[in-house]
Amino acid sequence: MTDQEISALRWGGIAGILGSLLMLAVFGFLAAFVGLQTLDAEASIERFPEVRAARIIENTAYLLTLALWALHSATLLLAFWTAGLAPALAGCVMSLLGLTILATGAVPHTATTVLSDLYHAPSGMAPIQPVLVVAWEAIQGWVDAIVVTGLVLTPIGMGLFGLAMRRAPGFGPWTGWISLGLCLAGLVAAGMGLAQEGDIVGVGIFALVFFHLIVGWKSVQLPA
Repeated sequence: MTDQEISALRWGGIAGILGSLLMLAVFGFLAAFVGLQTLDAEASIERFPEVRAARIIENTAYLLTLALWALHSATLLLAFWTAGLAPALAGCVMSLLGLTILATGAVPHTATTVLSDLYHAPSGMAPIQPVLVVAWEAIQGWVDAIVVTGLVLTPIGMGLFGLAMRRAPGFGPWTGWISLGLCLAGLVAAGMGLAQEGDIVGVGIFALVFFHLIVGWKSVQLPA
């Protein structure tokens, strides 16, 4: 690889690491200021004014995380295309596609804020509050569908990258096998999420966190 390619990989690795650390910070922020309990639609819209600022911060940080991971995924093609062009290219496409889909549902507060404002209006909105709750639930269902769809594709990208990186200089077989293991965990979680709604799909997010953390660190350590 040329010096420019190595430099790009290192910056991509930094982006991946920062994205993972930011995602972990988001989970900590949620636990501290919002809570991790699952609420139904009516309880969520009732509570939204209390956590509105926290949700905006959470969603913005999540979107930034996905952008950083996308940068890392794009640069990984430089590292793996000589070791395995087909899996590297396919992995890049699947990863970027999955992250793009996840990004489309990253800022649901832009829609739910309007519903919350109407629901909590001082007067005149009581008759339509049940309709607003249904609309809130529909938006949440759409966001959940986007998340599951994205988390079906991103593990495939991790697995394809894992196949390519086993023969890539500077990464080694063990990094590839770890990536394949994270791919398997993500696919199992996504499959369960497709079959039945549940928090198990969160395993796919943690798989992404560890993938970009580990592979990002290997990218940063590439010799000049």
